[in-house]
Amino acid sequence: LRTVNKAALPDVSGFALDTRLSPEERAARIMKQVKNPYCFRCGDTAVKLEFADNGPPLQDIMTGFLVRQKSGL
Repeated sequence: LRTVNKAALPDVSGFALDTRLSPEERAARIMKQVKNPYCFRCGDTAVKLEFADNGPPLQDIMTGFLVRQKSGL
């Protein structure tokens, strides 16, 4: 993220997903608003998503993160 102008990234902090839309329609809306779902910012924090071919599924990573947050670890 050192080569990216953080201020130029779309801010997703106020972004809300409309659960009444189909998954395809939600994905299309995200792509239209965010442009690049792998590089954006949330408030003042720049976010870049990268995935390893042989890494664990994102759902497993997020579940572990949320469990640790809830337990205070």
